[in-house]
Amino acid sequence: MSTIVVAQKNGMACIGADTLSCLGSLRQKAQHVVNKTKIARIGDTYIGLTGTSASLVVMKSYFANADRPRDFSSTAAIFETFRHAHYFLKNEYFMAAAPDKEDEYETTQFYGLAANSSGIYAIYSFRSAQQFHRFWAAGSGRDYALGAMQVVYDQCGTAEEIVRAGLAAAAEFDSATGSPFEVKSIRLASAVKVNTPAGAAKKPKPRRRQGRPVAP
Repeated sequence: MSTIVVAQKNGMACIGADTLSCLGSLRQKAQHVVNKTKIARIGDTYIGLTGTSASLVVMKSYFANADRPRDFSSTAAIFETFRHAHYFLKNEYFMAAAPDKEDEYETTQFYGLAANSSGIYAIYSFRSAQQFHRFWAAGSGRDYALGAMQVVYDQCGTAEEIVRAGLAAAAEFDSATGSPFEVKSIRLASAVKVNTPAGAAKKPKPRRRQGRPVAP
């Protein structure tokens, strides 16, 4: 498994992931692996996935085709993006989509988090998504990360500090999470505003002088 975390604060969104891979009891630390990243950039969106490492490879390959739609600007847009992807993932990537007996829908096998200029999100295997106000975590170290981020959120000045605190707690207590950490940040669109500089007074509009009528 893995631990992926997201946070937003003071106009910035941030996503982070650990770099440890596990094959059963075998631990592959970052210094042994070249392709250790668990975060992919799709356009202006960072997406981190938990579970099998093949999921990230498949997702990057699918979105490498520029003709395939991608919109991660809202929960509804994320749902439509992966609803469209589901057909191709089954037929071109041989995804095992068969649901369990108690499941209502086929699974897309993706579970992770996303961060972009519109906010921070969780992406679920049934293609639905949730957007969060402050932070969230996914993966085997999720509970430790959530607890740590809850404690430090008000104390930290940046989203990156919050993300690093969550990952550090997960690496400390979860056997499937390990440092070093990969962290990506992006400015939130809501923080980009055009303001009048402080102290700058608006210029008064010139008054129109009316001349006397000229006699013919």
